[in-house]
Amino acid sequence: MKTEGEIAGRFPIGYIDEEHVFNIIRESSFKELVNFNSRLCIDLNRMCFIESSTCKNGKTFVEVVYERIPELAIDIEEGVFKIDVAVHNPITNQVLYVPMKTKAFLVEASGRSIYSLVNEGENVSSDKKLFYVVTNKSEVRVIRAEISGVVVYVGDVIGKYESVNKMLCIIVREEDVYRLHRCS
Repeated sequence: MKTEGEIAGRFPIGYIDEEHVFNIIRESSFKELVNFNSRLCIDLNRMCFIESSTCKNGKTFVEVVYERIPELAIDIEEGVFKIDVAVHNPITNQVLYVPMKTKAFLVEASGRSIYSLVNEGENVSSDKKLFYVVTNKSEVRVIRAEISGVVVYVGDVIGKYESVNKMLCIIVREEDVYRLHRCS
């Protein structure tokens, strides 16, 4: 049987630029969404990251509730990231860094049951299957990518939806995402 730590270590962790965390907290009631005890230092010169509370040669990122990344980081009207975002995938031990003003391609799925077919960090081509959706009529539908790129986020859409589940996949173009390894 797996321990709670082993199970938790399999899910992606979302981070936003520390500078923007303080702006978000001042402007809204998102303080409970931030874990100030979990920080990443991202060094774009060396293309690497380290879990650290201090950052000498890079930018500091603070952990936020993963499912709130779209709400905190994306300007829906413009379709771009309004802040820098980093997503750590513990399975691949890789961080995906997406800079502010990067174009975000959002794909939403809704239905009685939703099954994601992709993971963070995965390259997808146009027309790739992203989700299987079981409708209330027990029909199975497929939701596909409309663009080629890298999946940077897959998660539940949080909100009040009557008996309908929703999931969101965010894709960015390959050239707009940085894949970072652990600093040695």
